Amino acid sequence: MESVCPITNKSINERGARINALISFLLVIIFIITKNPAILAFLAIDFSIRGFFDGKYSPVSLMSKWLVKVLNLKSKSINAGPKIFAAQIGMVFCLSALLLQIAMLPSAAILVISILALFSFLETAFGLCVACKIYPILRPLV
Repeated sequence: MESVCPITNKSINERGARINALISFLLVIIFIITKNPAILAFLAIDFSIRGFFDGKYSPVSLMSKWLVKVLNLKSKSINAGPKIFAAQIGMVFCLSALLLQIAMLPSAAILVISILALFSFLETAFGLCVACKIYPILRPLV
């Protein structure tokens, strides 16, 4: 399958994007351990901000920017399109898991959110954007 990413006229720091993924991964792990639906609600809102509004207002992005600065990581500019699309996908996973958790289907919620954890881990560890693999499948549907 070809890897095609949505492109935008915006750019972001790749280091910050990978830290965003790390924070998301850690929050998902905390949810899996605690089963606290507030974590899923927070992530759904944060992904919504990054995916549909201005990511600079996202609490996770603000934390990432701070960490990039504190850790003195060199900036690497990349196109924001794939990360915006990934945030939209992340919101869908978080909302789905939240609804499953509220519906008293915790195993299904954990299954769904574990997929997001895997995607976040791949982005954090290897810079692999799974959203770019999914985009060609979804593109004809929208």
